[in-house]
Amino acid sequence: MAEGQGMPKDIHYAHIFQAFNTLSFAIVTGAQMVLYFKFLDASATVIGIVTALPSLLNLLQIPAASLVEKVGYRAFVLRGWTTRTFIILGIAAVPLLGGSLGTATCLALMLFLLFAYNTSRGISVCGFLPWMTHLVPESVRGTFISRDQACGAFANFAGLLGTAALLTRVHGRLSFAVIFGISFAAAAISLFFLRRIPDVPVPAESRSQEKVPWREMLLHPPFRKLLLYTVIVNAALAGAGVFWVPTLRDVLNWTDARVLMLCTIGTAISVAVLWGFGRMIDRVGSRPLLVFAGFSLIIHWLTWCAIATRLLELTIPVIIFLEFFSAFGNGLFPMATTRLAMGSVPVLGRSHFFALFSVVNSLTLGLLPIAWGILIDALHGFHLKVGPGPGDFNRYSLAFLAITCVGSLSFYALRQLEEARAMTTDAFFRELLIATPSRAITRLLGLRRFFLP
Repeated sequence: MAEGQGMPKDIHYAHIFQAFNTLSFAIVTGAQMVLYFKFLDASATVIGIVTALPSLLNLLQIPAASLVEKVGYRAFVLRGWTTRTFIILGIAAVPLLGGSLGTATCLALMLFLLFAYNTSRGISVCGFLPWMTHLVPESVRGTFISRDQACGAFANFAGLLGTAALLTRVHGRLSFAVIFGISFAAAAISLFFLRRIPDVPVPAESRSQEKVPWREMLLHPPFRKLLLYTVIVNAALAGAGVFWVPTLRDVLNWTDARVLMLCTIGTAISVAVLWGFGRMIDRVGSRPLLVFAGFSLIIHWLTWCAIATRLLELTIPVIIFLEFFSAFGNGLFPMATTRLAMGSVPVLGRSHFFALFSVVNSLTLGLLPIAWGILIDALHGFHLKVGPGPGDFNRYSLAFLAITCVGSLSFYALRQLEEARAMTTDAFFRELLIATPSRAITRLLGLRRFFLP
């Protein structure tokens, strides 16, 4: 990245690290792992537990936050990432041994290894965001976050495309062993670039030995309002993460390869969304993008509800429509909230603020997938005929309708968010949709410099 733009020297190593790290992490905790558990005939409750583990074990950031300042940012993160890299070797071995171990043993062993993997991650990840906050100037943080997340989205796209192609040629336990082996290789490469990200000294004010005032931190007005908003949205996202794969597998009878191919479309669009909006977030602010993300998620979930009810056939145009709004919602929400969090917490106790922010949201993302999974299992056999056609309002239809209602509550909390120097929502939408739509669309695609003067 050019230093003239305010980016630190060698910050590009952070983006390369993020690409390989995301490729590895997305396989171990994403759709590929869910498909492996479906291969083992796991219930929705078990899949909910698998989905919940990464977020639930982020609780470990609270005790770990005090260690970050003592060890140093890069050293602390590097130790945790090295540990979890070697745990992935065990994860890759489980499918290979599945024939002799049996299904029940494979389920138990994989859950144990995922617990260990996410424990290591939960401890070490609390050092990364304070590190980047100190390293990247405030004026370019939005650009940095968007580029970082775009690199991650591109890596996720490549991983989904590659693993989908693999599943069309290699089947059974061997395919998952190879997929998890790819995750190990990507994690090992990410360590090489992690070591090359510039380190920064821990500020003296962050080394205070006084008792951490968790209650006062939680009640800090800008932080509290942002926390409430993200908890509501994540409560809905937690359910969506549990429902979509079973909907495709159980309702529409999709194969594993087709499920992953659907993911590739969404991640490919996410790259363009993150890159395009990242060029404007430092100018317009986070709040307008969160409004846009909220409406996009509502449309996305209602579309899933119609698909699950068989009111919409999952044709190519519907898939593109579905994934476009998924990219807007799931791409802009973390980018804008991360930028807002980086600007909302004071320097004093920054690591603890970020740990608290991550842990509270992780509790939401960790506990609610289990609750949503139990709800789906409890509604097994629920059906309600809709109209004279093939319409069937089933348990998945009801689930997507429920998370739409939960997500709609976030708009009230969004109105309370505090952000200095943010464009008004009306001005943002006027620019995006009315005043200069062609300029906004080409900016979104990152192509303005090729078509407009």
